[in-house]
Amino acid sequence: MPAQMGVSVGGPEVGAERTQSLDALHNAQILTLRQIGENVAAQTRRLEGLTTKVDDVRERLVRLETLETGKLVDALRSEVKSAVNRIDLLEAQRDKVVGVASFWSWLVRSAPWLAAGIAAFVAGAGLKSGGR
Repeated sequence: MPAQMGVSVGGPEVGAERTQSLDALHNAQILTLRQIGENVAAQTRRLEGLTTKVDDVRERLVRLETLETGKLVDALRSEVKSAVNRIDLLEAQRDKVVGVASFWSWLVRSAPWLAAGIAAFVAGAGLKSGGR
């Protein structure tokens, strides 16, 4: 019962052994904490390496997407260019048709005047040659 009351049993050797045990325990805890710290540091370095690799992959992906987008833009530009050329061709054909239609409508409107002018010229030429 004296040990329960806080009295040391066994003398100074037990106290020294206990101190050595506590020192060994503290040393083991310190060693364990150091190992944990070293492991955490190693994991942090590995994580930084992985972060660098992920950043590199991200940059490569952005470059690939940019190249792909550039190809799509070039394809769209060529399609737009061919469509503009086609539109220009169709507008030129329309202008020709409009020109021909305008000529024929002018001719239809002016035909009586042209016929009268030609008849007057023929009559004048006939009189001039017949009157000699």
